[in-house]
Amino acid sequence: MESDYRPELKTKVENMDEYDTLIVGTPIWGGHLTPAMKSFLAGYDLSGKYIAPFCTHGGSGTAQSVSDIRSVCPNSTILGSLAVYGSQAENSRGDVEKWLEQIGILKNN
Repeated sequence: MESDYRPELKTKVENMDEYDTLIVGTPIWGGHLTPAMKSFLAGYDLSGKYIAPFCTHGGSGTAQSVSDIRSVCPNSTILGSLAVYGSQAENSRGDVEKWLEQIGILKNN
């Protein structure tokens, strides 16, 4: 984590230019994005795109993950984030739906 290691990913999104909004999820490792998520975000020109981050954590909330995304994607708009306590992920559907409504992805019926 300290060396900002970014592993090479085995797959790539071939049509990233077709997306305006990305919903990206990651566990929090030591208060930060995982190296694989940094590799993913840095692997594309995400300028002008909206990024909606969510994470699972063990007590840190989003910690530095949103700042990490801003540093990797300085020309993207970061939408509101969602932090789910890892042990509660199975029961977080309501929180996820509320978050998606708040950031304008899901319309309230």
